[in-house]
Amino acid sequence: MPNERVKNVVKDEVSFCKDILEKVSRSFALTIPMLDDKLYKPVMIAYLQDRLLDNFEDEIEDIDTEKRKCLMDRVVTIFNPENSCPAGAIEEIEKYSRYIKGSSLRKLTKNTGILYKAYDILPEDTKEIAYKWLKEMNKGMKKYLNKSIKNFSDLDEYCYYVAGTVGGFLTELIIHESNICTVEENKLLANYRDAGLFLQKVNIIRDIKTDIEQRKKNFWPLKQLGIAENDLLNPLNREKALQCLNDMIHDAKTHVAGLVIYMNNLPDCFPGYRKFFAVNNTLGLATLKKMENNPDVFYGKNEVKITKIKFLQILNSADKYFYKLSQDV
Repeated sequence: MPNERVKNVVKDEVSFCKDILEKVSRSFALTIPMLDDKLYKPVMIAYLQDRLLDNFEDEIEDIDTEKRKCLMDRVVTIFNPENSCPAGAIEEIEKYSRYIKGSSLRKLTKNTGILYKAYDILPEDTKEIAYKWLKEMNKGMKKYLNKSIKNFSDLDEYCYYVAGTVGGFLTELIIHESNICTVEENKLLANYRDAGLFLQKVNIIRDIKTDIEQRKKNFWPLKQLGIAENDLLNPLNREKALQCLNDMIHDAKTHVAGLVIYMNNLPDCFPGYRKFFAVNNTLGLATLKKMENNPDVFYGKNEVKITKIKFLQILNSADKYFYKLSQDV
């Protein structure tokens, strides 16, 4: 009887995670279910932890910076596997859900307690890996609450903290769960940053118009690019803006060689992870190609996207298109 009760609790909490994932990320709701059984739940839960932390970094209104930092630290302490969850921590985070932009992100925050219970079901060593990288992510996110991105070095550091850490978690998890040889392990560890930085930079390039018009901060190194934020979306500065766009795309392309090395050294025992990696990064490569010298990044009515036909082609033959597009860079 007690075992049946636990089984029902697990099902309810995992069901919540599956449901909320579909609402907070269309792209990862598509690719996380591709993962192998050993990886699916840990990756889904860790992604939602990261998303919860990001809510307080990027999706919260009417809260000053110091309070946001305190709340971000509070999120991290909830998921510390070495200590029991601090009394009142979950309730405090859930209380601030009303300040989060977007109904789905608010729902995730309001149900921090359910996410914690799903996390607590994971094996202890998996929790330790997830916590290690969540803590690292938080350190950098807090740093860049007060720090603007002035040059490409800042951009690399920022992207490492918000996305390279995700690559670190994924890589440490698959190494832990497989019998990978030392040579392949070392190559994965040497190149996981490129995977995180590449996709984050694609998103930063694509989202520049939205970030300038709807958010208080953008992530282009405008000082090094030599253009002011207000001038970037002005059609009178089209030539300069396109030069900046192509400089950003060139910078993102520097990570492609690392993507290929990483892909080539993934363990055979995780074909689902290989497909997950291939689809995500091939979509990134195709989007990058679509944005090259494309004024719609700045002046278009809608976000620059690949066609539905190309999207379906990538889903059906991710490996093929990954290697094709990576060679075109």
